[in-house]
Amino acid sequence: MPSIPYQGSSLYFDDIGKGTPLLFIHPPGMGRAVFSKQHSLASHFRLIIPDLSGHGDSPTMKPFVSLDSFVDELLFLLDHLQLSTCVLLGYSAGGVIAQEFAAAYNERVSAMILIGAYSKVVHNKLKMMHLIGMKMVRHHPVRLAKIISKAHTKDKSERKELVLHMNKANPEVWYHFYKQSLCYDGIEKMNRCKVPLMLIYGEKSDWVNDQLECYKDCHPKKVYIIPGASHQIPTLHHDALNAILAGEVEGLVSFK
Repeated sequence: MPSIPYQGSSLYFDDIGKGTPLLFIHPPGMGRAVFSKQHSLASHFRLIIPDLSGHGDSPTMKPFVSLDSFVDELLFLLDHLQLSTCVLLGYSAGGVIAQEFAAAYNERVSAMILIGAYSKVVHNKLKMMHLIGMKMVRHHPVRLAKIISKAHTKDKSERKELVLHMNKANPEVWYHFYKQSLCYDGIEKMNRCKVPLMLIYGEKSDWVNDQLECYKDCHPKKVYIIPGASHQIPTLHHDALNAILAGEVEGLVSFK
């Protein structure tokens, strides 16, 4: 697992496969372990999967990490790897960082894929999930890691690995990632952003229609609704997700 020095600490990341680079961005607390089921895509693409600062194996010297600072470290990583462009892939609140990066560095993004993501929290259940997460990470971070890991896995050994990885997260960073995602409003930025966009949701996710409405004026875009899928697409519905990515990424890059 490679790492690079960054602001007095280190950024750890997976770098596997060859071809079009996909940069994966995880949600609060989860780290790169949430994308373990996507490693098989290394036969199609170059996968760059970092632990953001304060998550997993990437410690941070800062008590507070902002969305902008996450964007800065992803830019630093791309520069270190000498990648002029990449396909951004953000899952859930990781999509907030993807959208901020695309808005700031449009020329470095050949396409963007958002999985169960949002440009603004408009659904009451989604808002409540953020608030509960913020409260629990303040008082019961270990318990929260177990709850999230259980929701994302069926296999006990995979669940154990995810819990162990999540328990490395800095609770303060985790909390503020939730908070900033809750307050985020990127609708206008996304409307102005002309990066080819793919939106992927699970049919059973409660907030799909509300969140799709936020992207109604974005162009160009493609939308996939995975039948029978819940929100936890990268882990529980990885076969469907990986099939979409393997079949669509190259076309999305040239999609106008």
